[in-house]
Amino acid sequence: MHKGYLLDTSVVSALAPGRDTFVPAALGEWLQAHHEALFLPSIAIAEMAQGISKLRRAGGGERADRLDRWLDGLLAAYGERILPLDAHAGRLAGQISDAAMAQGCHPGFPDVAIAALARHGDLLLLTCNVKHFQPLGVDCADPLVALPEE
Repeated sequence: MHKGYLLDTSVVSALAPGRDTFVPAALGEWLQAHHEALFLPSIAIAEMAQGISKLRRAGGGERADRLDRWLDGLLAAYGERILPLDAHAGRLAGQISDAAMAQGCHPGFPDVAIAALARHGDLLLLTCNVKHFQPLGVDCADPLVALPEE
């Protein structure tokens, strides 16, 4: 049994304004019911901020502003449940990365860091990119396919 759930960037991005219409209503209800058990990796914050900056640079200032406000709301709502990559998780990330490379996989650092945070916190990783995380030896599920069981 996991202590909670870590939301990957792919899941959080699916909930962004303008994209959330593609999210099944049952998932939205599940997320609200489990809000206190949900965690965000700080790496996802960085990835979303990068995407917003890229959108702004490409001329999508109005949408970027809307997403910036949405991201501010996420930061406020999750507060202490935003997980930094501390020394323990960083060390685990190095081990996970090496194990994946020994199997011939070459994961990107964001995925390795998110996997380490999930494993370190004993959290089930919720991601739309299960195939990226399975070689990293972390328990994960795609909530757009099936809601996690209690």
